[in-house]
Amino acid sequence: MPTHRAPYAPPIASLADGTIGHLLAWELTEADGSWGAWVSWVHQTNGRPVHKIVTVRAAQLTPLEQPESYSPVPRRVRGRDGRIRPWSGEVTA
Repeated sequence: MPTHRAPYAPPIASLADGTIGHLLAWELTEADGSWGAWVSWVHQTNGRPVHKIVTVRAAQLTPLEQPESYSPVPRRVRGRDGRIRPWSGEVTA
């Protein structure tokens, strides 16, 4: 009997204003060492769905799922040169 796994869905988190969205990625800003988070959600405007993707300070998010749900969320670095690369696990000053 084949086993079925659900496709990956980013974990959800609450923004400071109460919006609930999917956490797409964590992003370290190399210039100042701050962490941000890319979050996506859909809301209705004039009866039409509108997709929003924003970056917010990581401290503004409240996790709504089990901690292990956030492990697969990509982490990346926005370098001083403006380029984005995968995070190596180290913070450079």
